[in-house]
Amino acid sequence: MLFGAVAFLLIISGTACHKTNTTATGTFRFHLHSNIDTNEIADSSFLYRDAMGRHFSLNIPQFYISGVTLVNANGTNYTVPNVYILKTLDSEEYLIGTAPVGTYTSVIFNVGLDAAANTGQPSGYTAGSPLAQSSMWFGNTTKGYMFMKLQGLADTTALQTGMNPVPFSYEIGSAANLKQVTMPVRGSGSYSSYTPYILTAGSTQYIHMICDYGKLLSVVNFSTQDSTDTYNINPTLATTIANNIPAMFKYEQ
Repeated sequence: MLFGAVAFLLIISGTACHKTNTTATGTFRFHLHSNIDTNEIADSSFLYRDAMGRHFSLNIPQFYISGVTLVNANGTNYTVPNVYILKTLDSEEYLIGTAPVGTYTSVIFNVGLDAAANTGQPSGYTAGSPLAQSSMWFGNTTKGYMFMKLQGLADTTALQTGMNPVPFSYEIGSAANLKQVTMPVRGSGSYSSYTPYILTAGSTQYIHMICDYGKLLSVVNFSTQDSTDTYNINPTLATTIANNIPAMFKYEQ
């Protein structure tokens, strides 16, 4: 009987040492709109008017998002692991991942890729992965990925007649142009009317944002600055555009 009692205690003791993680979680997703000022881009060939009165189109407006951190109202941050998103014109909804339940007031993210991802190459990822896109790669692991790629047509006439628009192409990358975006705190100050994200067990919260390419490209003179590829063609322009990346994002609601 003594042996049986000891065995029973050992079993109970062993069970107590292996606790199951019961932290409740929900899911976050981005819902991202591609805009030129207040105009959502519905036709990639149409010349939209921005806040400066310029007219331009975008047939390729895309960029990487990584390093997503959710800001909790209790003062803590939660970084969602392994988030790599390629925002394109054709899609608006993107999975961020799961997070512990709670009330979240802001989101912080990078436009671009961390060093580990940027030194990889598209062939090293499975088809369908955001990082498997060779069109977003400069062609070698030294230069890495294009963090942002923009192509379109711009009206460069003084009267903005829309006649004979000229092409532009901006391919922006490199560790120096990785930009962090910190969105405003919802439910306080100027954003007191913006409801925080209340994440409950099994629920999904959408972070609705507008990506305003008119605001992003407000620093560009289409007549004289029609191209950059960060490394060879006008690298100063790539830096100028990259520095304006945080200004392009705002909450939709």
